[in-house]
Amino acid sequence: MKQLQLLIALPSILLLSVALFFHIDFLFYLSLAGIFLAMMIKQFRMRGQMYEMRHPDGVEEDGTEIDVSGEE
Repeated sequence: MKQLQLLIALPSILLLSVALFFHIDFLFYLSLAGIFLAMMIKQFRMRGQMYEMRHPDGVEEDGTEIDVSGEE
């Protein structure tokens, strides 16, 4: 998966450089699509590494709220 991402991203970056230098709209949009696809592959690869953020002390949420309305 990482090689596929690299295979798509590197030519897209080169196409983007050429498109910006020579002002070629078609290559610009083609390279943007390739970069977007490479980023989507990266997100797909990293989805297994994500985890839910929890309190660092392991404290569960107790449902207490502080009343700031001024009424007692």
